[in-house]
Formats: sequence, structure tokens, C-alpha cells
Amino acid sequence: MAVDMLTTQRTTKSAQVSSLSDLAKTIRASAIVEALSDRRSYATNEALLELELGRPVVREAVKDGLARGVARALAAHDPQVQAIYAYDPSANPDSEAGDDRPFDATVHLLAVVNTPSAALQAFIAALDRALTESLKDLPSPIFQIRESVLDINLITRHDVQERKGYAGLLSATFAPAIEIYRR
Repeated sequence: MAVDMLTTQRTTKSAQVSSLSDLAKTIRASAIVEALSDRRSYATNEALLELELGRPVVREAVKDGLARGVARALAAHDPQVQAIYAYDPSANPDSEAGDDRPFDATVHLLAVVNTPSAALQAFIAALDRALTESLKDLPSPIFQIRESVLDINLITRHDVQERKGYAGLLSATFAPAIEIYRR
């Protein structure tokens, strides 16, 4: 009986890993297709996709698509998630250099939750591993060398009201966080 229970636990864990891997592939594929819009056929041609991923506007669009996909996944996984915002920690509205800064493939999100939970943190960590692994299949060194692609901070409504920590980004005058999901 103990062997049956152990086998069931391993099978369940394997199914969870597989479903996270599938979820990550779906998020990646949707982001690529959205980013390429009228050039969707490029997604199936590795050489053309590599060229497209070399374009800054396409990389940013892929990153935005990843953020939206991850937001949907978090909201579907946990009803405690009330809203999700994207932000750019390197945004500098005073910069006169324009957009010459290096591309950061990290998806930075703030998730407003009723109550932060260890289960949600564990899901985020597992999704990060699966998505990072999935992105390594893209013909782009920017995504292939990543050890992690998600930076998600959980904040509460109280944090938002008090403008505490990362929640202050929601009411920032310059470079505020942008809402990408609301329940």
C-alpha cells in the first residue's frame, strides 16, 4: 500500500510538471504569435524567427505577450490574485539616451493578492522554471542564456493603500506600473 501511495505521488508530481511545461509552451507560443502579428508564419521557420527576435520591437512585444500569458496563468491558478501590473525597474524618464539600454528579458510583475501564500509563491517558482526552460528553445541567445525570466512580487491591497514597497509603483508619477489584468 505504501508503494502504491508513493507511485501515485510520483505520477501526480510528474503530471503537474508536464502540465506546467505545457502551460509554459502555450504562453511562449502565444507571445510569439502575438508579437509577429502579420508575420505569424515566421514562427515555424527558425531562421526567420531568429531574425525577428533580433529586432528590439519584436523582443519587447514577446516580453509583453509573456507578461499577459503569465498574468492569465496566475489568475487562473489562484483566486486570491485580484490584479496584475507590469513594470520596468530600469525605466528612467529623465534619460536622454533614448532606448539604447540593453534588453532585459525578465518579466517584472506586481500581483495584488488578498493574502500572499506559500502555494502561490511555489506556483510562481515552478512556472518560472518551466517558462525559462521553454524559452531556451527559441533561436535567440537573449532567451537561451536565462536562468530565470520571472520577477513577480506579491503585494496586498493594504500595501497599495499605504504605498508600501513595490506597491508604490502603482501610484508613481514617472514610469508607473501598467495594469495588465484585473479580476
